[in-house]
Amino acid sequence: MAEACGTDVLGYVTEGPGLSCYALSEGTVYRTYVSTARGLEPAMAYYGLLDRAPLGRHEEGEETHWLRRHDEYEEA
Repeated sequence: MAEACGTDVLGYVTEGPGLSCYALSEGTVYRTYVSTARGLEPAMAYYGLLDRAPLGRHEEGEETHWLRRHDEYEEA
């Protein structure tokens, strides 16, 4: 997947979205929850919209990577 995005694995993992929850107890901070990638779907509203579209997310295999940066689309 990293190669499909035009980056290396380290860049793909470190630049991806994440969600962490923290709790403070008696002066100590604890990370109580962490999630990345598919675990973030409830927080990303566009997945729900795509799931209702005729082609859905159009995720047929690893070769199809539909989410691209604005300058990575082919010229019309």
